[in-house]
Amino acid sequence: MKKICILLYRNFNVFLNLQGLTNLEGLNQSIHQVMFFVISLSILLSADPPPTFDLRDVDGENFVTSVKSQTGGTCWTHGAMAAMEGNLLITENWANAGENGEPNLAEYHLDWWNGFNQHNNDDTDPPTGGGLEVHQGGDYRVTSAYLSRVEGAVRDIDGQSYSTPPDRTSSSYHYYYPRNIEWFVAETDLSNINTIKNKIMEEGVLGTCMCYDPSFINGQYEHYQPPTSTLDPNHAIAIIGWDDNRVTDAPNPGAWLVKNSWGTSWGYNGYFWISYYDKHSCQHPEMGAISFQDVEPFAYENVYYHDFHGWRDTFTEASAVFNKFTAEDDELLEAVNFFTAADNVNYIVRIYDRFEGGILLDQLSSESGTLAYTGFHTIDLETPVTLTEEDEFYIYLFLSDGGFPFDRTSDVPVLLGANYRTIVESSANAGESYYRVGSNWYDLFDHNFSDPSWDETANFCLKGLSSTTGLKVTPEDDFQPEGMFGGPFSPNSKIYTLENKCNYPISYEITKNPDVDWITFTGNISGTIQPAQTTNITVEINNNANILENGAHSATIKFSNLTDHLGDTTREVNLIVGESSVRYEWLLNSDQGWTTEPDWEFGQPTGNGGQHGNPDPTSGHTGTNVYGYNLNGDYPNYLAEKHLTSNAIDCSALYNVHLKFRRWLGVEQPAYDHAYVRISNDGTNWTTVWQNTEEITDNSWTQMDLDISDIADNQETVYLRWTMGSTDVGWQYCGWNIDDIQIYAVGGFPAKITDLTISWNESNIELNWSAVNGATSYKVYACDSPDGVFIDVTDDGILNGTSWTIQPSEMMKFYYVTAVNERGRE
Repeated sequence: MKKICILLYRNFNVFLNLQGLTNLEGLNQSIHQVMFFVISLSILLSADPPPTFDLRDVDGENFVTSVKSQTGGTCWTHGAMAAMEGNLLITENWANAGENGEPNLAEYHLDWWNGFNQHNNDDTDPPTGGGLEVHQGGDYRVTSAYLSRVEGAVRDIDGQSYSTPPDRTSSSYHYYYPRNIEWFVAETDLSNINTIKNKIMEEGVLGTCMCYDPSFINGQYEHYQPPTSTLDPNHAIAIIGWDDNRVTDAPNPGAWLVKNSWGTSWGYNGYFWISYYDKHSCQHPEMGAISFQDVEPFAYENVYYHDFHGWRDTFTEASAVFNKFTAEDDELLEAVNFFTAADNVNYIVRIYDRFEGGILLDQLSSESGTLAYTGFHTIDLETPVTLTEEDEFYIYLFLSDGGFPFDRTSDVPVLLGANYRTIVESSANAGESYYRVGSNWYDLFDHNFSDPSWDETANFCLKGLSSTTGLKVTPEDDFQPEGMFGGPFSPNSKIYTLENKCNYPISYEITKNPDVDWITFTGNISGTIQPAQTTNITVEINNNANILENGAHSATIKFSNLTDHLGDTTREVNLIVGESSVRYEWLLNSDQGWTTEPDWEFGQPTGNGGQHGNPDPTSGHTGTNVYGYNLNGDYPNYLAEKHLTSNAIDCSALYNVHLKFRRWLGVEQPAYDHAYVRISNDGTNWTTVWQNTEEITDNSWTQMDLDISDIADNQETVYLRWTMGSTDVGWQYCGWNIDDIQIYAVGGFPAKITDLTISWNESNIELNWSAVNGATSYKVYACDSPDGVFIDVTDDGILNGTSWTIQPSEMMKFYYVTAVNERGRE
């Protein structure tokens, strides 16, 4: 009701006075007044808006966030976020979410992680290297793809970083989701201009575009590009108001009041005017007038989709479509989102359980209605659908007009901040998207498009929004306190919140394994939680931890839903006692056999290079040899990324893992040339843990210490990678020289034995297993029953090998094997 009150009271109080309703509080006195209030709103929004309007002063209240100052070709991100921030002010959803200050969303998270650029495209393998240039343009369609799959938007304090990519995701991020995005065109005769004005009053700031050119803007910061101009839009901005009587260089008066992203020293403290008759503003079909509506904290947990790039084309050959998905967990499907390509479209959404013999079967939920405007829409399911892990489910969509928006490999004419076109690749698989012609369903993967490059790349824009059902425990991360022997340990406690996501009460229990005495629970460790209710439990490190030896000590906290076990989960407690020490070391006295791409070499550097910066060294930090890029000089111009990659490193039972090494590096500032350090625990997906943020011109060996614990802790396989490039044309530097590489960590218990096998002959049975990291010996235990007391049967409790022979007299027993480290920990 807040949005409507603002609109009527602050902009149409004369109308209200005529009705004798000057006190808005009276609107809440009776249902009759509320009904009259809503009817009045409808009448007013169909009438002519006021001749002037400014969202910065709506009866003394401001609904526009501060003017930003963009870096690079990122105007399109600022136009979109200005509109979303404005909507958050109108609805008060930012303040209601407990956020401080004015709404402030991260333009550069969108810039890096939109999925269309050389930094990231999940539809390609590897997901880097192709598509748009980062910082060099995008548009509102790109933005809508990023938002519809809930890649963002995130807050400025979460993921705002221009020079280096912010983390893609984090459990600490706050995600804001526009439930609806609508596209408008004023039309050349301005017949639809009142619709746009009403949307600004109702929903707040609106995104638009222009072709900025000095010949189109006058000294009063009034912009007008004649319709006869052939120049395309090159800048995105945001409309915050209008003046019907403003005289510009256009043949008729009337102009939009616009927020720019060039700082407050430009224009009228960052604002200017664009004529109603401008060629592109409120006229371009994809970038002219975009309203981001009902922006709210993302109310779900998961998004099911196949259309990574959103609306790239419209499929007009079908009467209906559906997407097939497989549930990844026990969840509740609560909403669906999709795009429409026309105004006034009737829709039907249905959820089915089966697709057999070419027929959708067992309808689980259905919604229908009419969507007034072209755009992106979120539809809640009045009857949510319970999903069981590995269940297949099918989201069906009927649209009465305009066709069905879909994703495919596309030529993206990115005009906002760039002046080029590029191919952005999409990918698809058989059995994901289907369309109906007549009474038959066809797999979109098999469709033959007019351009063969689109084949096998298309998916319909139809997504499912779900939340985990059962017991939900937050936060999702484990608990890892650290400290020296004797304590204290920091942090010494962590609070977990248990929430009942079912529509019935559940009983719960919290246990620890093993039942260590250095962990204390505060709160009810068992009980009943009502639907949608929560309870808190504090996990605390107590004084018994003060006598624990140096190393890593672990326990598992189990959160159990005793009613139906939906949502059963665990959290690890890893207590790190003492300092890290060297666990692996490569002094490079010999070639380690690591993977070297062209011009990465093992050997002695020659001291050459240094066209800019300093030359290579003439030897390693210790010894003669290094790993380096071009040991005989500088890196070249136009270099694509080239990698040095280590062999797999076993970091099982290691915590607080750090990578230390000596570097001698020369590289130009990152606007032009790049150097990276990356880590992976599977050899495929890489995390950048360091990159140059400025020009580097080392003239001596420098030690680097990089925290890689998020990727490497307790991982059986860890790969290290140094990358040289990419580079542009121009200045050349000596590049990477690397020596004395070390892995530092705190060691815990040895890794678990996971591959115990048996072999036998007529006389005995032999137990066999593989050696595990951190073990110096092993123990074998035996018992007559699985529930009895197991006895160590190894000689003197020490077994140095990885096998054990069972004599015939001992065959009718139960056995298990443990690994033992140098401190005797099993």
